[in-house]
Amino acid sequence: MKFLCECGHPIYDQTDYLPYKAHVISDQDWFNFLDEIDDAIEKTGSTPEDKEKALMRVRSLAVNLSKSVYQCNECGNVFFYRNPPQLEMFRSCSDNPNKELFKSAKGDG
Repeated sequence: MKFLCECGHPIYDQTDYLPYKAHVISDQDWFNFLDEIDDAIEKTGSTPEDKEKALMRVRSLAVNLSKSVYQCNECGNVFFYRNPPQLEMFRSCSDNPNKELFKSAKGDG
């Protein structure tokens, strides 16, 4: 995927580990997601197949509950990608916005 920010800067989503992309889960879904992780750990059978099913259930839920969010690293505008495919843009109220909102908490790497 590629789109242009209103400032004219292109935003690309063609690879993984992007420092300007994040995945957001609604607070209304957060604890259901955590409960599913708990169940996958605590209630999964001991076979590799059971573990694989639990893992895929958690991953599927993460994908279904999350929204992709992008930040323009030129001007700081933030874009939420919603279903059906639509972008919603938000501007910072600051004259000097933080342009690294989605950078990893673990740093580069």
